[in-house]
Amino acid sequence: MLLTLLTGCDDWIDVDTDPNSIVDGPLITEDIMLIGIEAEWAVLATERFETWNGFPQWLSWHAIEGSVPPNFTIVPSYGNAVWNSYSASLKHAVELYEKAKENGNTHYQGVAGIIAAFHWFYIADVYDQAPLEEAMQGLDALQPSLASQATLYARANGLLDEAITLLSAPNQGDLVPDTDDYLLNGDMDKWIRYAYSLKARQALRLSYDPSTSKTTQADLVLSFLQNGMTSNDDNVMWKHLEELTNANPLWGYMTRAYSGGLGLTPGNFLIDLMNSYNDPRRPIMFTFSEEFPDGFVGLRAGEVVQPGKTPSHWRFTYLSMSYPAQIMMYAETEFIKAEAYAFKGQWALAEEAMKAGIRADMEFVGVDPVDIDSYLAQASLTMPTNEEDAQRLIMEQKYMANLYRTNETYFDWIRTGYPLFDFEYMLNNVGNAETFPRRFPYPLNEVERNPNITGQPNWLVKGTTWDNK
Repeated sequence: MLLTLLTGCDDWIDVDTDPNSIVDGPLITEDIMLIGIEAEWAVLATERFETWNGFPQWLSWHAIEGSVPPNFTIVPSYGNAVWNSYSASLKHAVELYEKAKENGNTHYQGVAGIIAAFHWFYIADVYDQAPLEEAMQGLDALQPSLASQATLYARANGLLDEAITLLSAPNQGDLVPDTDDYLLNGDMDKWIRYAYSLKARQALRLSYDPSTSKTTQADLVLSFLQNGMTSNDDNVMWKHLEELTNANPLWGYMTRAYSGGLGLTPGNFLIDLMNSYNDPRRPIMFTFSEEFPDGFVGLRAGEVVQPGKTPSHWRFTYLSMSYPAQIMMYAETEFIKAEAYAFKGQWALAEEAMKAGIRADMEFVGVDPVDIDSYLAQASLTMPTNEEDAQRLIMEQKYMANLYRTNETYFDWIRTGYPLFDFEYMLNNVGNAETFPRRFPYPLNEVERNPNITGQPNWLVKGTTWDNK
């Protein structure tokens, strides 16, 4: 018996694996890795702006009730979740990419490349300059150098181009994504359409970059979207479940005591804007107010609710346990297309694309088709024939179609200045009525330990390279 135990122990000791690597070991194959990486990615891509440091209040998605003033708490850990992806979701996506490449499983390689590309764009958009893969080498590279935003974008676009090529061809290895691909169920055509759509999103991001022009970027956008998402069936979403352990984190915020258990309270700017268009999404998303039983009322964040004037709240049937984490939606691609046409002065095509985006979002929400048609017929949705007013209209409609969806409302506002948020109206005791953080400061420990990383002055008021309107 003793001999048996010693023999077993000796065999066990011979297995030398790295406990910090999710790819080390013969049993960790691509199909085991993918779903975990997608879960990490969905959290990074969506949850942060839904719940993070006051962002939902500055976007008027949510207005906290009570005497507590809304604020951004700028501490040394502010924004670190994105930087930490170097040791989490981005690192794991790169590991999957390398493992699949080594094994010849080209479809896994392509999917992993797309996920990694999203991360490189995100890092570039919030930090401007940041390390590339050198930052993932641990003790072998404690002081990685910084790459420019242009270099980070080039890395991401290169991965997307490669992924499109790989996924357009038959898989070369033994393993192919299937049900382990929780986001798109192994549909490589959908991954290709998402890759093109992501390229379009980021091309539009550079509209005001000093190294290019709006019309150049608009042409790129329109060329990419010829192969982009085509319907709500292409939406890239993590589907949560109607159970507490797998619920959307928003559910936890809905049930907290901010509003006495009535659900999150929408901001006054948001509700006022939706009211001005008589938006048919309101009764699906929000409860009626107490003061106006047939109407919808938002709140100035931080104000105490007066007796008899309970505002509207997000409905539990809408922001439910199973509310999906949305990485990119088809509706967004139509708004991207609309803005590109506006940059080219093609007003009729811009209006057509904008209305297609509105329709797609309303269909996703579950608005009656008759109400959708009525909404789209109103004269206020006629496209202006000058660029600035056209952009404002498109961005307002895109804003209302992106509530608790993706981070694009933040990036759109930084890039364009629309919607025209009135922070003094929206926020009680607001400290800065002009802006909120336009890029993220580097983590304090990185600034202290890495001489290649210096502090970023004016990050509250000056964004990344493309923040140049």
